[in-house]
This record gives sequence, structure tokens and C-alpha cells, in this order.
Amino acid sequence: MYTVASYIIEVLRLLGVKRIYGLIGTSILDFMDTLYDYRDSLRLITTRHEQSAVSMADAEYRATGNLGAVIVHGGPGFLNTIISLGIAFKDRIPLILLSGGVKRRLYGTDAMHEVDQVSIVRPVTRYATRLTREEELPGIMGKIIKSAISKPRGPVMLEIPEDMWRRLLDANPRSILDSLDVIPAKPSGEDISIILDYMVRAEKPAILACGEVSIPGVEPLLLELAWRTGSYIIVTGNARGACDELDPRCLGRVGFGGGSLPADKVLEYADFLLVLGDELDDISTYGYNIVPKGEIIVVTENRVVELRPFYYSKLVYADPYETLRVLVETLRDRGLKLSKPSWDSEVEYYKSLWSSSINEALSRVYTGYVNPSKFFKRLGEKLPDKHLVTGGQGVHIVYAYDFIKIRRARRFLAATRLAAMGYAFPAAIGAKLALPDHEVIAIVGDGEFMMTVEELETAVRENIPVKVVIVNDLSYRVLLLRQKIQRRGRIIGTLLGNPSFEALAKAFGARGVTVADDSEIDEAINEMLESDKPFVVDLRISQEDIPPLNIEASIRIAE
Repeated sequence: MYTVASYIIEVLRLLGVKRIYGLIGTSILDFMDTLYDYRDSLRLITTRHEQSAVSMADAEYRATGNLGAVIVHGGPGFLNTIISLGIAFKDRIPLILLSGGVKRRLYGTDAMHEVDQVSIVRPVTRYATRLTREEELPGIMGKIIKSAISKPRGPVMLEIPEDMWRRLLDANPRSILDSLDVIPAKPSGEDISIILDYMVRAEKPAILACGEVSIPGVEPLLLELAWRTGSYIIVTGNARGACDELDPRCLGRVGFGGGSLPADKVLEYADFLLVLGDELDDISTYGYNIVPKGEIIVVTENRVVELRPFYYSKLVYADPYETLRVLVETLRDRGLKLSKPSWDSEVEYYKSLWSSSINEALSRVYTGYVNPSKFFKRLGEKLPDKHLVTGGQGVHIVYAYDFIKIRRARRFLAATRLAAMGYAFPAAIGAKLALPDHEVIAIVGDGEFMMTVEELETAVRENIPVKVVIVNDLSYRVLLLRQKIQRRGRIIGTLLGNPSFEALAKAFGARGVTVADDSEIDEAINEMLESDKPFVVDLRISQEDIPPLNIEASIRIAE
């Protein structure tokens, strides 16, 4: 016999969940009491805010492919999770949220802590429900887990009333595993032939890799497809590392918030674009202002692509990774390897323009501030082979796109499609716990860091040696730049005042350093990378410094 609490814990353990993130409250006190008996096999990471707990669990899946789990108090604790559930939902990240709820006899009486949690969370979950009878738990657990891991993947939520945690049920947790197989849809032979015919005929072929295809093992397949067909690879924010960004065929991120000029130009001027996934959207096209001029074939299992304002030459409803694998195998069987010299020359021209922008940014000199381009170039050069970067939202993250190369899938995490601040730092904590042998660095703006600064205490208490680089420009700079450029300098609501982040880190028991001059860059990076404790770099930069980016397209998205 199991209690409701012990049954859920056993299911999580069978799924390979090693940690559960959360914050205690009265409605989950009995769950926590049961968890005490499992504390050696299912580690509780107590966070200082429920938003952070969800982002940590989210990062576990992004970094490893393993489900993350969260436990929160009903009512106020539950409501604190919504923004992070939205991040996971938009980026198709599965995780399990367990929430307490009011006792069954109080449900529907406007009781203390009571809100309609299921209705509130449905728009940002793949499935949400409330447990009312203990005998229903096995079926519900199977349904929520299958919903989370089936495409389009996403978070799920189960509300358990406070009086149900100790209820007994006679059921085998292992039986749930029998119903969880998800079989990817395979492309037909005709689909493969059509795609290859387009790629062979094209004079300017390109491949857009999206988060849906970005799983371990994708990197060599993508590069082989590109080299055999004369194509270039561009990636969305959720697919950084799907191709080795040091390879000349990989042009990196495309679109708003970090796209390189070569990637943007290839998207626009390719005469054939193979989209592997579901993210040919407003982000990758700067609000549909830069759209592919050629033929488009999309391979995805997510029918949301039908809502986008594109004419597709063909929609293939199949698993993008499986399709990629079959494409490469077919090309090998045919012994096909094409060259497109005029396309190569055009792309080299775009690369030269981009290189000029990069070099100009590196040449800047400031008094009283560090050149952030120089800092991130050196950081990228010094990072060990095993590293993972989490990125915030704002101008600051563009430096990471420009100067830190990602070479493997699942090694760059960001709240790409909701574009929400507050994700990067807690996500770095979750990623470091999932990948303890990796150097994990969060790159955040000063405005964003102050939204989750309390998790420094979590990192110190749990001895998680995560690193944080705070790009400190005393502003919400995306909006500040828009006010300067588009609102005739009418500045309101975008200027900030900050503490010394070095002193703040040390107050929490972490380590920290302030960098305000180019001469301090190498020493600060070395000290950060050598630290075995949580470490904060306060990177003081000028509000006038703009990283290399496609500024014309970036302005157009705001019009």
C-alpha cells in the first residue's frame, strides 16, 4: 500500500527524477513529511521563490532530457509559478508541477488560499487537473506524464488537496511506465525524395534548425546534410549548438534578439529553406519583416505552423530528427556531395560584413567602463570544453550570441519564445545540478538579476558553484534604446540604481568581483572559472555600447 504522497514520489523516482524543487507550505506539509523518508534518493532543493523552482526544473530537461519536478504550496505559492510555466510552455519544455490545494470539504467555499488553480494554469500547460479520489491517481499520473512528453511537449500540473496526501491506495507505480512510450512520426519515402529534389535543384539552399530537432546526436547529422547539399545552417534561439558554431557551414542564431547578419541574410535570400521544427515564426523573421524569398518545406509534429503567414511548398508532419537521419542516410547511399560556389561566395561576403562589425565592437575603448565585447570574446576563449550558458533577455545577451560559440546541443538555455526576464539565473542553478561536471554560467542584465537575486542564498546553501556575469548598465536597455531612437529621447521607466553586486554576492556568502576596465578582464575571468563556490561578476558597461546586431531589422520589429 502507498499513500498518495509516497505513490507520487515512487513514480518520480521510476522516471529518473533525482531532485524536486520547491518551497514548503501548509497544503504540502504532509508531502514534505513523506519526502523526508526518501531524502537520500529524491533530493529537495528549497528555493526562495516558486518562479525560480520551475525554471530550475525546466533547465534540468533542457540540459539533459530528463524530466524536472516541482512542489509548491497552493494559492500564493502556485500563483508564483505562472511566469515560469509560461516560459516552459512557449519553449515546449516538459516538467511536472505538483501543487497543494485546499481541503476537499472547503473547495468551492472561497476558502483561505483557494483560487481556481486548474482554470488559471490551463492556458500555459499541456494538461492540468485536480485529484479528488485517491483511486484515480494512477490514471491521472499516467495522463499528465504522457501529456508532458508528447509533442508539442510542455509543463503539466496536478493539484492535490491538503487532506489527500495521506490517503491510501493499492496500486503499483511501475504500471504507469507501460503506457509512456512515445513513437516519433516517421517521414514517408516520398517526403524524403521531395525534400532532396528541392535541395539538389536549389542554387542557394539553407537549413533552419529549431528546438524540436536539437537533441544530442543532431550535430554531425546536420553538418553532413549541409556539406553534402551545399547548404548553410541557421538556428533559432532554442537550437543553439545543434550545429557546431565553429564550423563554416553553421552561421548561428537567426532572428530578433541575437541573430547574426550572415544568418539573417541566408534566411532572406535562400531559394530553398528546409525548416526542421516549428520555429519559423515572428522571432526568427523579425516580426515577419525578413521572410524567405524561396521555397519552404517544414518538417514538424506541431500543427501550430499552419497558423503562420507563410506559403509552404510542403508540410511534412514527422519527427524532424528522424527525418534528418533518413535524409543523411539516403544521401550516403546515393554518394551525393554537391558544391554551390556562387552561394558560397555570397555567404562569404555576408561573413566579411559581419566580421567588420565584430572587429569594430572589439576596438572600442571606454573610460570607467569595460568593453563588453572584449570581455565576452575572452570568456568564450577561456571556457572549458564542457560548458553550458544560460541567457537572460535584453541587449546584454547579444554579446553571448556574438562572442561565445556553442558547439553541442542543449548547451545554451534561454527563455526564447516568451522572452521573459528572470529565467537565466535559476536555470543555471538547475543546469549545474544536472551537469555537475560542466562549467555553468548565467549571463544576465542588472535589471533581470535583481528579479531572482534571492537564489544566491540557494546556491550558497546547497553548495552549487554556479557562475553569474551581470552586464550592469543601470537600465532596462532594450527599452532605453527604443526611447532614444524611436521616442525622441523621452526617457521614462528605464533607468535604474544598483548596489555593488560584488558586495551583495559576498553578503550572501558567495564570491564576487567588479570589472570596470579592460585591463581587469583576464584576471576576473580566471578568478571566476577557478572558483569552487557561487561567483558573481559585476561587469560595468556604458549604456552607449551596442553589440553587433542586425540593427535595421531589430528596429523594424518594433514598428
